[in-house]
Amino acid sequence: MKDKAADSDHTLPQVAIDDQVRQLAVTADLPSNQARELVRRHGNDPRKLEELAKSINAAN
Repeated sequence: MKDKAADSDHTLPQVAIDDQVRQLAVTADLPSNQARELVRRHGNDPRKLEELAKSINAAN
């Protein structure tokens, strides 16, 4: 049987994710929906997210 508590240890609380999305949107000058999608697809590593956001901005 799968333990749901064990699964939740590897994810950030929604509040932390929302804060990270807001920070990424401001720092990288991205719309919040685009920042949220980056976090959803690529995880919550701030350096990686900032790098991806910069590449998106460079492409635009």
